[in-house]
Amino acid sequence: MRHRHAPDPRAPVRLSTRHERWLYVVAGALLLSGIGWVTAHYVLAGNSLIAGFELEGAPHPSEVWWLRLHGASMIGFLVVVGALLPHDVARGRRRRNKNSGIFMLATTVVLGLSGYGLYYLGDEATRPWISVVHWVIGLAAGAGLVLHVTFGRRGVRRIESR
Repeated sequence: MRHRHAPDPRAPVRLSTRHERWLYVVAGALLLSGIGWVTAHYVLAGNSLIAGFELEGAPHPSEVWWLRLHGASMIGFLVVVGALLPHDVARGRRRRNKNSGIFMLATTVVLGLSGYGLYYLGDEATRPWISVVHWVIGLAAGAGLVLHVTFGRRGVRRIESR
């Protein structure tokens, strides 16, 4: 009879290559589609940030396609993050990469709620404000993901070198 041993609490928690690849693909698509919409809305359509709040200017024809790609990417991102949580929660219990992980989880929740607000709750007066909050936090989340991955890999290298 085989006895199962508890995993070594010092062992690094790693994602499979496939899971890691999917995370980068959908997070990249999410970030790039968001940047695409911001570019189409504020640069290509000639809207200024002030004009966005005053509801002036016509939308650029590509905005709707950026939003569709962003919505589809979001669905894939939520699936990947949902599958990722058991791995990252195990790492968090080991107190590795915990602060940046909490930041990423909180950012994902805020972006999900603000995206929901844009689609379902925002009226003509609040939608521009929610939009700016959403894309500013979204850009920060892209940088946050890079930092989270960097901190995690640095921690794994430090553990493996012991």
